[in-house]
Amino acid sequence: MYSNFKSIQILIAILKEYNINDVVLSPGGSDIPIIHSLEGDSFFRCYSVVDERSAVYFAIGVSQSKNRPVACVCTSGTAVSNYLPGMTEAYYQNVPIIAITADKNPYFNGQIETQKITQNGIFGEVSLKSVEIPTGISADELWYTERVIKEAILVSLYKQKGPVHINIPIVGSYSGYDVKELPSIKRVNYVTCENSDNAWKKYQNKIESAKRILIVVGQNIVFSEIDKRNIELFFSRYNCMFSVEHLSNLSCKGCIYTYPFSETHNLVNQAFVPDLVISFGNNISSYCLKPFLRANYKKFDHISIDETGRYRDVFKGLTDIFVCSPSFFFEYFTKSVEKVTVNDMSYYNLWVESVKKIRLPELKFSNFFVAKKLSAIIPENSLVHLAILNSIRIMQFFELKKTIRTFANIGALGIDGCLSSFIGAASTTSELCFCLIGDLSFFYDMNAIGIRHLSNNSRIVLLNNGGGSEFNFFINKKDIPTLNNYICAEHTKTAKGWVESLGFKYYKASSKEELDRNIIFLSKDSDVPIFLEVFTDKEEDAELTRSIYSLNSPADTIKTTAKKVAKKIITILKK
Repeated sequence: MYSNFKSIQILIAILKEYNINDVVLSPGGSDIPIIHSLEGDSFFRCYSVVDERSAVYFAIGVSQSKNRPVACVCTSGTAVSNYLPGMTEAYYQNVPIIAITADKNPYFNGQIETQKITQNGIFGEVSLKSVEIPTGISADELWYTERVIKEAILVSLYKQKGPVHINIPIVGSYSGYDVKELPSIKRVNYVTCENSDNAWKKYQNKIESAKRILIVVGQNIVFSEIDKRNIELFFSRYNCMFSVEHLSNLSCKGCIYTYPFSETHNLVNQAFVPDLVISFGNNISSYCLKPFLRANYKKFDHISIDETGRYRDVFKGLTDIFVCSPSFFFEYFTKSVEKVTVNDMSYYNLWVESVKKIRLPELKFSNFFVAKKLSAIIPENSLVHLAILNSIRIMQFFELKKTIRTFANIGALGIDGCLSSFIGAASTTSELCFCLIGDLSFFYDMNAIGIRHLSNNSRIVLLNNGGGSEFNFFINKKDIPTLNNYICAEHTKTAKGWVESLGFKYYKASSKEELDRNIIFLSKDSDVPIFLEVFTDKEEDAELTRSIYSLNSPADTIKTTAKKVAKKIITILKK
């Protein structure tokens, strides 16, 4: 029988899943639920070492003799401190020791609580990974518990052999031991280029048997023509589709720009749930694709391709980490393994037909209208930088030429630095470089255009609607009458004087006619950088965005997505 503590059940289930059955136990009070749960399971071989100063050294001997990882368990307080010498030795000998330390309630840290010291991170640089388990049992907290324990163990076993630390606060009664079955755990496997061919071929069967393969392409991947050919060949052999955005910088057979559909439809149809997800690259700008996959994570396996082997369980269904480049992955599963061309393209066609149904109304003068006009005049081989949120959203609804490279600061997603990143990129190339940026982002980072490396190929389009229209989109002024004061940061600023003082050729547009007259200068050569400031109305921009989402959403996404976000914001503000 196992402890009623969910975190302990998850820990033991993971130890069993990764076949870690040697455990060195030291007596104490806080670790009783862990020890009693382990000793009652015949899977584990338990060793009793009373002195924690000896326990880790003892475990090192067992591990080296068996060439296997060994777990150590101790109580809270100075018992944990006594692990340090052994952890240091394990670190410098690359011995996979799993140090499991029981702890008191973390809220009492520094409050003269009995046997409560700061244990998380106590082993410093001699621990490859240190994680602390949450005390709650919500769905997110249990997922997080499972994720970080597996992450720590995988680091110890595969990425870089050595000691890791798992700190588990024990909060509540120790008396309950009536759990008969451990929770089901999804094993996460590391697959590297050094693995045997048989190990790779096992995944050939997984990929081949999947009827719906969704491949999510994030940002910051550079694709060669050979890469694109391998991707197209992979597409021809499997029932798959590549979900891309402008930031993916990938355009070839099998790629679908899913953003307009995924955002407006909120992806509630189960027909879009894949059997297998393959992901690579960094973040995506879609706000609805991740929640959709997370809500259905039990229905698919997830292969993450990452050259550094990072544990990134973005969709909560991670099963395999391929420590290789996307180029190596797709080349192997297309060229190294024989496979007939696939006949079933139903999953791909489902997405294609759905994306085709996206409609836009007659666009009045607005941010969307500017994006439409801009996307049409940007030349081949140009570089485009999109500031966050609205600038990214509106461009996703319009095609860009295949040779255009697109970037945005969505790694951490902040308004600071969008302009600086653009100026840096433009200084490295002779091609035309375009930046689409909102007013708050521009004025936040306006000093960037004073950088001495500003080049004449720079083309900046400022969407100035007098504040943060993003918040007008998500929040109804009826809920927050003071919305424009501080949340939207309403203003009447213009960039004209500032940019002209720095040598820009300045144009403005306050109507469709004025925009048509001046936007054409952006695509022409110039001996000075060019700046176009477009003046729209933020509330009209927000209303148009809402109408586009409502027009394309059978479930009225604004009512399902925007209102949820607004409700959270309102709750925070009221508090």
